[in-house]
Amino acid sequence: MNEKQALKFGRFLVRWGIAVIGIGWVISQMSWHDHVWAFLPGQNMPTKDLTLTDWAADESSDAYHVILSGQPLVLLHDEVINQPDRDNLRVFGNGKVNFVVGVDLSADLKQARRLLVADKPDGPLARWEPASDFPNYQITVPHPRVQIGVLRMLREANIRYIFAALAIFPLTILITSLRWHELLKPLDIRLTLGRTFVLNMVGMFYNTIMPLGSTGGDLLKAYYVRKQTHHGTRAVMSVAVDRVIGLLALIILGGTMAALQRHIPRCRQVAIASAGIIALTAFAMIVFYVPALRRLSGLEFILKRLPLQKQVHNAIETMHIYARRPLLVLGALIVSFPVHMVVITAAQLCGIAFGFHLSPFYYWMAVPVIVLASAIPISPQGAGVMEYFAIKLLEPQGVTVGQAFALTMSIRLTQIFWNLTGGIFVLRGGYHKPSQSEQKLAEEEDEKSEIENPKSEIRMTNQIRMNQ
Repeated sequence: MNEKQALKFGRFLVRWGIAVIGIGWVISQMSWHDHVWAFLPGQNMPTKDLTLTDWAADESSDAYHVILSGQPLVLLHDEVINQPDRDNLRVFGNGKVNFVVGVDLSADLKQARRLLVADKPDGPLARWEPASDFPNYQITVPHPRVQIGVLRMLREANIRYIFAALAIFPLTILITSLRWHELLKPLDIRLTLGRTFVLNMVGMFYNTIMPLGSTGGDLLKAYYVRKQTHHGTRAVMSVAVDRVIGLLALIILGGTMAALQRHIPRCRQVAIASAGIIALTAFAMIVFYVPALRRLSGLEFILKRLPLQKQVHNAIETMHIYARRPLLVLGALIVSFPVHMVVITAAQLCGIAFGFHLSPFYYWMAVPVIVLASAIPISPQGAGVMEYFAIKLLEPQGVTVGQAFALTMSIRLTQIFWNLTGGIFVLRGGYHKPSQSEQKLAEEEDEKSEIENPKSEIRMTNQIRMNQ
């Protein structure tokens, strides 16, 4: 094995290692069976996560059949309690600070009748107090008495909502194909909308089956555009700009919705992170397009010393072409919002199918972050990474680990289902993964095309000099 093969094999191990470890950790945290919390007579503190043996138990059940210390036990309705909104929840009442270790909620989960409080999070003695004694307490995350396990969640899933999510998803393919088609026009890459749609579907197909994940299909799209137009660098840049615009729209949408819910700690964090990313992107664009700043920042120095200078110059020229068409770029950004709105709506439908007790508004912050995490190319299809972010965002809102995992798998499988339909075009149109020799031949054809079209080269060089 030579050095190049060893490096490739090492990346393969790292990517799949992250996926396996991440998914393994998620599965280990999942509860397969329903469970409840109980506060029994004579106990000092509530007993957590008792496994239910009654598959039909719900909020209104008079009795709950559980396993305690390996033995079956029947709990009365009042002995089963709701989990507190979050760990270490402080409330002020009766002249001192108390910690909520359990709640007695109404059947609709909208009112707290009693609070189980203690002097410290771990006790030593919990006691019931009327909720009216704690005026600063507000229900933020209502946990049902019965925490649904994975098996029951799957058994009771409403399949109609899942089919509805699948049915609306193709809208994203149509819109992204149109967006890319418009971004190709100013680069003198003239493809019909139908051909752009086919290449987009081919790229989506390879995004799913190639080890590189979401970047592999993008490279394939650029390769087949290059074959038809001989604008190699421009083809690559069109795909890159298309993806970046889509991600920026996702960040703007998620950040805006998070800012509107900034009273929730997780939303506040997402809003700040989104604002930081957008500000950093705007600053980078200003530095790139202002010659004086490019020189002062050292970016000019770096660009001149990169390998493959001809391709670097072509990439810079492509960026200047887009800069001269701000309305086109703005339009591409605007049409990206409906794409993400469809994805969020599809995820929301899946959440309803699995019985989530989650605010509809919260999806519009959480799903963009989860989808953005899947775009990080450190594991196949964002496996493990996507689940980690989903759990961190959704668990504080009363969503179980199993439900968070179900949501991420719904998002992933919905996309994979429609991505695989691109295989129809691969089989019918002969779109295959290019070999190294085919890639090299395409690059040689690009260079030959540039030599045969010196005006484009001169125009490119003059443009770069003008901006220096």
